[in-house]
Amino acid sequence: MKEELRRRKGSERSLAILAAGAFCLPALFPCRVTAQKEEAVGTGRPGWPARALPAQALPAPSRPAVSNLPSLETMLEAVSPIAGKRSDPIAIDLAECYRLAAIRWDQLKIDYQTVRAQQAVVAQTQSAFAPQFSWENMQSFQNTTGVIPTVGGVAVGASQGYFSFNSINSTWLLFDSLRQQNRVAAARATAAAQTYSMQWDYQNLYLNVAQAFYQELNYEGSVIILEDQIAALRGLVNELQYRWKVGRSRPADVFQGQANLAASVASRENYVGLRNQYKAVLNYYLGIGTEKIDLKESQAFPGSQSLEEYLVHVGTRPDILAQVQLLRSQKATLAVAIGEFGPRTALTGTYFLSHQPVSPVVWNTNIVTTMPLFTGGLYVGYVRQQRALVHSAELQVENLKRTADQNLRIAFALFNAAVGQVLQYREQVEVSALYYAAQRQDFERGVAQLLDVLVALNTYQQARLALHQNEMNARYQLVNLFVQAGLASGNPDRTGLPLHDMLQTSSPSGPGTSPVMPFSSP
Repeated sequence: MKEELRRRKGSERSLAILAAGAFCLPALFPCRVTAQKEEAVGTGRPGWPARALPAQALPAPSRPAVSNLPSLETMLEAVSPIAGKRSDPIAIDLAECYRLAAIRWDQLKIDYQTVRAQQAVVAQTQSAFAPQFSWENMQSFQNTTGVIPTVGGVAVGASQGYFSFNSINSTWLLFDSLRQQNRVAAARATAAAQTYSMQWDYQNLYLNVAQAFYQELNYEGSVIILEDQIAALRGLVNELQYRWKVGRSRPADVFQGQANLAASVASRENYVGLRNQYKAVLNYYLGIGTEKIDLKESQAFPGSQSLEEYLVHVGTRPDILAQVQLLRSQKATLAVAIGEFGPRTALTGTYFLSHQPVSPVVWNTNIVTTMPLFTGGLYVGYVRQQRALVHSAELQVENLKRTADQNLRIAFALFNAAVGQVLQYREQVEVSALYYAAQRQDFERGVAQLLDVLVALNTYQQARLALHQNEMNARYQLVNLFVQAGLASGNPDRTGLPLHDMLQTSSPSGPGTSPVMPFSSP
C-alpha cells in the first residue's frame, strides 16, 4: 500500500510539472501567440517592441502602411523641400536679405564717414594753393621813446612809448618744390583707398549674409525631409507591430524600425536647433525678428565658366585696388619728403587800416624765399623712412595679389567639386527612388519583406537629404567664387542701399549669356 501511495504521489507530481511547463510554453515563444489583445501589447515587459519609444510618441496603428506611402512620381516631384517657396510673396530671397543687411550694417556707416573725413583732408591740402587773409591788431608798449617800429620790414614812424595798428595780412604760396602738390596727391589716393575698402566691405557683408542664408535654408530643408521620413517610418513601425502580433514578423524587425525612427527624430531635433541658430545670425544682420525670417531661393546657377575667365577680374578686386591706392599715397608722401630739401617762395602783404602814431605807410608787399641749409639729418631720416614705407606697400600689393589668386583658385575648385557632388547626388536620388519603388512592388507581390521597404525608404530619404545639403553648399560656394573674383554686388554710390545681385542681372564674366545648368533648379 505504501508503495502504491508513493507511485500515485510521484505521478501526480509529474503531471503538475508537465502542466506548469505547458503553461509556461507560450511565454517562451511569444511570436506564436495570436490571440493576444492589443492592450496587452502596449503594457508588455520592459524592452518589448512596444516600449522602444515613449508611448505618447507612437501614433494609433494604421494598416496597410505601404499603400499609405507616396508614389514614385510624387517623391521625385518633391525632391527639393524648398522648391515650393519660390513663388511665396512673403518669403525674402538673398538679394533682399543683402539689401536689409547693408542698410543696418554699422561697419559700412563707419566706412562712409571715414571716406568723408578723408575727402575733407583733400580739401584741406588743396586750400594751401589759395591766398590766406587774416586781420591783425597790435598794441605795443615800450619803456623808451624814439624807436621806429617796423611791420613786414617797413618802418611805420617814430613811437612815443606806445604803438598800435590794425591791418589785413595776406600770404600766397608761389613755389613749394611740389611738396603741396604731392600732399594733395597722397590725400586723394588715401581717399580712393578708403572708397575701395568700403566696396570690399560690401562684398564681405554679402558673403557673410549668403553663408547664413544658405545655412538656414540647408537646415530648414533638412528638417522638412526628416519630417517626411519620420511620418513614413511611423507608418512602417505600426505595420511591423501588427505583423509581430499576428506572428508574421520578428521582434527584431520592430526594434530596427523603432531604432530608425528614434534616430530620425533625434536628427530632426538637431537640425531644428541649427536652423534656429542661423535664424538668429540672420536676425543679427537683418534686425527684423526671427519670427519674420522666411527665406526662399530665387536664383539659378550661371553657365559654366573657365578659371581664366574669373582670373582676369581678380586684379580689379576692391581690396587690391585699395592697396594700390595706398601705394600711390606712400609714393606721393616720399616725394613730399624729398621736396623738403628745396626752396619755398611765398608772397606776403599787409594793408594798414589804422596807425597810432600816424604813419604814411598804407600797405606793403614782400616776396620771401627760404631754403634749408642744414637740419642735422632730420630730412634725410624722413626720406629714408618714407622709402621703406613705399617698399613695404609694394610688397603688400604683391602679397595681396598672390593671396587673391590663391583664394580664387581654391574657390573655383570648391565650386566645381560642389557642382559635381550635386550632379552625383541627384543621380543617387533618382536611383534610390527606383530602388524604393521596386521594393514596394515586390512587397505587394509578396516577394520582399516589409523591412526591405523600410531600408529602401531610408536610403532614398538620406540621398534626398545629401542632395539638398550639397546644393545649398554649392550655391554658397558660387557666391564665394564671385566675391573672391571681385564680381559680387557692391555699392559704388555709397548710398547705403546695395545694387541688384549680379547673379541675377548679368553673366559672371565675359560677354554673352551662358546657359543655365539644368541641375540648379530645386
